[in-house]
Amino acid sequence: MKFIQSLPLRSALAGLVLAACLPFTTAPLVAGTPAPKAVVETKPPESRLHALLQLDFSDHYITPRGLNVENEGMIFQPLFLVFLDLYSNPGGFISDVSLTGGIWNSFHTHESGKDPGHWNELDPILGLTFKFGDSWKLDTTFTCFDSMVDSYPTSTHFEAKLSFDDSKYLGAFALHPWVAFWQELDEKATVVFNPATSDSTFYFTLGINPSFNVGKVKFEFPTFINLVDGDFYQQFDGSGGGSGLAVFCTEVKASLPLDFVPKDLGFWTLYAGVKYYHLDNAGLSDGNSVLTPNEHRDDLVQFHGGISIFF
Repeated sequence: MKFIQSLPLRSALAGLVLAACLPFTTAPLVAGTPAPKAVVETKPPESRLHALLQLDFSDHYITPRGLNVENEGMIFQPLFLVFLDLYSNPGGFISDVSLTGGIWNSFHTHESGKDPGHWNELDPILGLTFKFGDSWKLDTTFTCFDSMVDSYPTSTHFEAKLSFDDSKYLGAFALHPWVAFWQELDEKATVVFNPATSDSTFYFTLGINPSFNVGKVKFEFPTFINLVDGDFYQQFDGSGGGSGLAVFCTEVKASLPLDFVPKDLGFWTLYAGVKYYHLDNAGLSDGNSVLTPNEHRDDLVQFHGGISIFF
C-alpha cells in the first residue's frame, strides 16, 4: 500500500526533471564543436582599376598657356584616362599612390595647320599621383604634343602639381588651392619664330577651384595665373616675350550627375562652362597673331560643354 501511494509522487518528480532537461536536448552538442555563428555579408574589394572618358565640345581651342589655336567651327576634344591604384594606406603619411595613363585628341570641323586636316593634335599622357594624409596631393605628369597637321615638331614636357584640400578647414568656402611647375623637355610648346634663339624653358601656375552646390547642380569657378620665364614665348624678331604674369584664366562651370544612367555603365555627368582669358605677353600676342589672325585680341572667351563618364 505504501508503494502504491508513493507512485504518483515519483511520477510527478520524473516529469519535472524531464521538462527541465528538454531545453538542453533540442540541439545536441559535442565537446569541441563551436557554437553556430551569425552569417555576416562582406562587400567585395574595390577595384584598383578605374577609367575616365570625357567628351568635350567647344567653340575654341585655347591651350592653358594662352595659345589660341583654333577659333572657327566646332572643336571636339575627347580625353581617355586609366587609373591604377598602386598603393593605399589611409592612415599613413603617404596614403595613396596611383598610376595614370591616357590620351587626349583635338578634332576640328574647320581644317587648319601646315598640312590642313580635321585631326589637329594627339597628346599621350603618363603620370604618377601621390596623396599625403587626407589633404595634400602631388601629381607628376609627362605629356607629348604631337601635331597631326605638321604645324610644329613633337614636344615633350613635365609638370609637377601640388594641391591642398582645405574643405575640412573652410567648409563651404574652401578654395582648393594648387601650385604647378611646368617644364619643356624637348622642343617648344609655343610658336617659334627663330629656332636659333629658342630654348626649352618653364613656367609656374597658381590656381584655386572654389565650388558650391544648388540641389544636384555643382557650380565651380576654376581660376589660375601663369608666371612664365622670359624666353617661354618668342616675339617676331626672335627675342623673348618677357617674364612674369602672362595668362589669367577664370571659368564658371556647372555640372549635373545623370543619376538615371545605371551605375553598371559608370557615373555620368553633364557639364557646361564659359572661360575668360586675359593675355599679357608680347611673345604670346605675336604667336596668336599667326595662329588665329582673325582674332588678334588679349581678351578671349571660350564656351564649352560635354559629358564625362567615370568607371
